[in-house]
Amino acid sequence: MGSSETPILISIETDKFWAQVRSIVREELQSLIAYNKLPQKSPKDQDRNDIQYKPLYDMKEMRQLFSNVSRTTIYEWVKCGKLKLKKMKGKIYFLWSDIEVLLKQL
Repeated sequence: MGSSETPILISIETDKFWAQVRSIVREELQSLIAYNKLPQKSPKDQDRNDIQYKPLYDMKEMRQLFSNVSRTTIYEWVKCGKLKLKKMKGKIYFLWSDIEVLLKQL
């Protein structure tokens, strides 16, 4: 603010102020979603803020997701049918939908 500018004080009730702030934030979020600039999250991500939603997870990400469980444990989950793996170009991936089912079981 330059020295020639005078601050303007407006009297507004606290409830009206916060209602207007919420309205502005809501409009901005809707415009970001409309232009697909806001990352979409699954409902499970809202419970676990440390997880970033992606359709596929590799082995390293799976181990991080489950607090550094061993590869052996993940392969045991596959062997028992708790988790399904997908192979693409020689690499192993896991679908988010399968991970969600496993998270609900744990």
